[in-house]
Amino acid sequence: MRDHRPEEWADAVDFDRRVRKGGASAAPLDGEAFLHRSRVPLEIAPIDRVTAAEWRNRQIDIFDELAEQGDPDGCSPYGCRSGSVWDGTAA
Repeated sequence: MRDHRPEEWADAVDFDRRVRKGGASAAPLDGEAFLHRSRVPLEIAPIDRVTAAEWRNRQIDIFDELAEQGDPDGCSPYGCRSGSVWDGTAA
């Protein structure tokens, strides 16, 4: 939102500022409210930081990938392989 929709980002920063002391409700808050989990104002919050859960969601499952793509040909420090070697058709 910050990088692609600046008007909406400005609205979010303004809302974050107004809600700080309970301005969005009739009852005052016990402490301060923040929109970001870092508990700092949204305009200075570390929104570019990727959490561990976000990293986990970005990773692929190697077994699913092998099921879709098949066993890849290639080399490693221990030797090279190709489909012809592994399917028994190599001379």
